[in-house]
Amino acid sequence: MDGVVLLHGWGGSADSDWEANGWCRSLARRGRTPLAVDLPGHGHRPQSHDPGDYADLASEIMAALPDGGRLDGIGFSLGAKVLLEIAARHPHRFRRLVAGGLGGNVFAPEPLGHELAGVLETGDGAEAPAAVRELAQYGVGNGNDPLAMAAVLRRPANPLLTPDRLTRVRCPVLLVAGENDPVARPVQTLADALPDARVRVLAGVTHLDLPASAEFQRLALAFLGAESAH
Repeated sequence: MDGVVLLHGWGGSADSDWEANGWCRSLARRGRTPLAVDLPGHGHRPQSHDPGDYADLASEIMAALPDGGRLDGIGFSLGAKVLLEIAARHPHRFRRLVAGGLGGNVFAPEPLGHELAGVLETGDGAEAPAAVRELAQYGVGNGNDPLAMAAVLRRPANPLLTPDRLTRVRCPVLLVAGENDPVARPVQTLADALPDARVRVLAGVTHLDLPASAEFQRLALAFLGAESAH
């Protein structure tokens, strides 16, 4: 077992979240095989404008993973949510998981989704809240198709995780969030629903800053056993 699945968040890509921030190089230097996968509708994947094409994100990702064997996984935001969904469906698929930028929000609808989708579809964010404009710029700035990004937001609700379903996640999980991340906090809500979870909160880090955080990367690699924790 040396493969590590890397799954980015909404609006990012395997290149922008993992390659650009040195995650793949760090894993490879430690003898691990990085498996950086684009979420459906993102990066180098086909970018459909039909929300129905995003009705089961977890199945799409499972189809992109190597057959057989246990893997480790690192996910950010929506990517972390999808990895937890896969672990709930297939409790023996992962040895360990790191979930960044995810907490109590795992049980709630995406709060800015409808308004953000509208901005991406029209290209007009003049009257939108600053947080919505920032997210729209983030997704497009990472090279994604704005209409595909909107379709992902308007998809049939999935993954649908509940505290009961999360009891099926048998692997240890490290939850990491920035102290300035109102999207993920409170993280403890998610930790309480998982059979084996630990939480780290990083000082001065926001939601979108997390993939670039050297401390997040250090904690994740240590947790997976890719280096010694200090």
